[in-house]
Order: sequence, then structure tokens, then C-alpha cells
Amino acid sequence: MAEITIIPAKDRSDEIVRTAAYARVSSSSEDQLNSFAAQIRYYTELLKDSTDAVFVDMYADEGISGTSAAKRSEFQRLMSDCRKGKIDRILTKSISRFARNTKDSLEAVRELKTLGISVYFEKENIETSEISSEMMLAIYSQFAQEESMSISKNCRLGVKKRMMDGTYKTASTPFGYDYVEGKLQINPEKAAIVKQIFDWYVSGIGMNEIATRLNLLGVRKEVWRHGTIRWIISNEKYIGDTLMQKSYSTDTLPYRSVTNRGEKAQYYVRETHEPIIKKEIFESAQRLLAQKDTPTGLPKESSPFRKKIVCANCGCTFKRRLRRNCVRWVCRNHDQSADNCNIRQIREDEFRKGFIRLWNKLQVHYKSILAPMLRQLEVLSKREKTGNTHLAKLRKEIAEIKQQTYLLTMLNSQGTLDGAYFKERSQELDRKLLTAQKQLHANLDDKDNERLDELRRLIGIFERAEPIAEFDEIKFGQVVEKITVLSETEIRFDLIGNIGFTERIER
Repeated sequence: MAEITIIPAKDRSDEIVRTAAYARVSSSSEDQLNSFAAQIRYYTELLKDSTDAVFVDMYADEGISGTSAAKRSEFQRLMSDCRKGKIDRILTKSISRFARNTKDSLEAVRELKTLGISVYFEKENIETSEISSEMMLAIYSQFAQEESMSISKNCRLGVKKRMMDGTYKTASTPFGYDYVEGKLQINPEKAAIVKQIFDWYVSGIGMNEIATRLNLLGVRKEVWRHGTIRWIISNEKYIGDTLMQKSYSTDTLPYRSVTNRGEKAQYYVRETHEPIIKKEIFESAQRLLAQKDTPTGLPKESSPFRKKIVCANCGCTFKRRLRRNCVRWVCRNHDQSADNCNIRQIREDEFRKGFIRLWNKLQVHYKSILAPMLRQLEVLSKREKTGNTHLAKLRKEIAEIKQQTYLLTMLNSQGTLDGAYFKERSQELDRKLLTAQKQLHANLDDKDNERLDELRRLIGIFERAEPIAEFDEIKFGQVVEKITVLSETEIRFDLIGNIGFTERIER
């Protein structure tokens, strides 16, 4: 009979648990920032007398919405340190402070559990290391998400009411105006350019030609394009009126801003500010615009490729045409004159076939193509941030301020500090901490973080992907940012994560 030796489980009761805390306040108002500072002091004091836990760090986001984890830099730093094995346990006040999105909550907790890290939610008294915790977490996360959506709904109702009574303040400033003390005021230099654009357009000069003239004149740093000119010509703000709710946010998470095409009521308010353009000129421009927008036999929203196809030769977008019962896409410059751009029209079927080929290639080879790319970007991003002496200095300053707060709290709890001095010194450290963290956030490259997140999302999509035999609009919308036409025989699919793949066109 085989001899069996029982190896007892290790006694880990005397091990020191490396504990971190995460806090978040949902706005940058003074009261909320005081709450932010109070949470830092709370966790510092909570663990100072513990014999089996050591306080690793305080991770805290301020002035950022909790509906998406991707926008919270401190939360992302917390997860990064967990992956590096620096933390054993996380403390947080409640699920709503951790995340108000059920999906983000569960994904983060599940990843942390695979790393052997537990999360304790004080308000709900949930410890994720317990077997039954995930179901309770899902329930409470749903409650928190519903609370966030309810707050968002109430905010929207407030905005709608202000729109209805004409008191809503616009969040955007059109070219030609400055936003001064809550009101639009004419910028004389820019207003002259707006008047010139309208004069050119009503005299018969096309939008592409107007953009070309402005670019040659070097009117501003940004490049003038066909779409920019069209936006100015069709904007009622230039006659002193305001059309409210041109776009709206979707009702479900994640929230997205979409163009209002009649789904929601709109509110037209007259004489909200000083006009730049006379109404007669504006109305003439609108009539001319309507004539050029005469339907070509196809509804504008009938294709997933609309506004996604760009000409590499001249930078213009492609427009859709129906020729001989065949849908084709043509560069707007070429459509006006072949002398403007030499790239000719391409059948829509070619874009569909190209996407099918690309999807199936990545479905098979994504591990060997995308994964190494992600690792390389992570290394480069880490190296860049590590080598940035200013960032290193800010991080050192933040660590020192936190250490001073910790020591100050300990001395106060021992009764060795005068109460007035403790309060004054605490407030001073709070101000320094908030200033340093704002500087740190301002210096971090959010674009790099966004690209890494998008690349991870792209890999996640192909991890669950199946081959396709027909074009799938949903899959196309998930992964393709735009299509760049390099020539009549070659196109490039630019995917999320700023990655491009070229496909040949068989003509």
C-alpha cells in the first residue's frame, strides 16, 4: 500500500498583511475635497495600531466620475501595484466609492481574487475573500449603478428644464466668440473670418475651396476642413440664436453622446447673444446648403462606413454614391474635379470583403500580433514615466506628504499635539497633497493610457471572437476607427488602439 504523508497547511496567522486603501470623491468642490482629505486621514489612523497589517499606500481619485474605471488614474495605479505583488488587501468605504459600474466592479474584484488580493467594503461589510461575497457584490454594485444612473437622470431633468425656460448656458464656444462671465462675446478678429466664410459660400465658392484658402492664409494652427466649414455655415449661433439639445447622452452605461436626429425634443431660443452674420445672408447659405444636399437615392444613415472613409491623398472624407445599381464611395475632392484628387471611386463591397479578411486573420493570429505590441507599449510607457524626473519628483513629494500626514495623525492620537496646531498643520498638508496630485495628473499622458486600454479591449474582443463569412456591422463598429484609402488598390483599416492593417483591393 502506498505511503501517504500529510503536508499541513502553512500557518499564515503571523504574516503581515500589506494593506492599501482606495477613496474617491465625485466632484472637485471644496466640501468634497475636504471629504477626500478626511478619508486619507481615516485610513492612516485606522491601521496605525495594527500588529498584523502594514499600510502600503493611499490611492485616491478626486473630481472624477465613478461610472468608468478607465478615467480614474489612481484606481489604475492601484490595480497596477496589485499586479506587481505589492498589496495583499484593499480597504474602501463602499461599493459606490469603488465603482458605480457593475461590470467594472466585478471585473476588478475577479482579477484581484486571481492575484490573491481581497477587498473589504466597510459600509456593506463584504469581504471578497469569502465564497459568498461575489453574489452580494453583484447585487450591491447594481444598486450603486442604479443610484449613479438616477443621479444622472435627475441632472438631465435639470438641464432639460433650463433648456425649456431658456436659461441653459452652452458648454461650447463657437469659433468667432469668446466665453466671458457666462456669456458669448464676439471676438472681432475671428468674427471677420466667419463673415468671410459666409461671403465666399453665398458667392458660389465650395467648402473645400474655402478650407484650402484659409489653410493657405494660415488663419489658425488647426487645419481647416470641409466638415469645419460646413459646421460654421449651418450653425444658428452666428445669427444670435441657440438650438439646444443637438446631441444627447444615451440612457445606459457606458454613456455615449450621440447626434439628436429627432429622438429627443429640441429647443430653439432666439436672441441669446450678439450675432455675427445677418439673417438674410445666413438664410441664403442654408438654401444653398439644402440644394447641395439633394438626396442621391440613398439615405444618409444606411451605411456603417459613413464618415469613416478618408482619402490618404488629400485628407477628405469619402461620400456615398449609387451608380448603375452599385454602391460606391468617392473622395469629395475627386467628385468635384479629378484634378483635385486622382484616387477614383471604390465599390462598397471591397470595404466589406477587406474587413472580413482582416477579422479572420486577427481571429487566428491576434496572440502573435497584438499581444507583443501591447507588451512593447507597456514597457515603453513605463520607461517613459520612470525616466521623467518631474513625475518622479511629484511622486516623491506626494509620498512625503502622506508620510507627514500619517505621523501627524499618530502624534495627535497620542495627545502630544495641540489641537489648534494639528488642525492648521493638517489643512496645510491637505492643500499641498491636492496641489501635488493635480500636477501629477496634469503631467501624466492620458493618451498613452487610453491607447493601452483600447489595445487591451481589442485583444479581449478577439479572445472571444469567431470567424465570419459575411460582413458584420456590429463587429466593424467595435474595432474600426476609420478606413484610409491609400490608393485605388490598397486600403488601411485603422483600429482602436491606433493600430493599422493594410488590405489589397482586387480590381
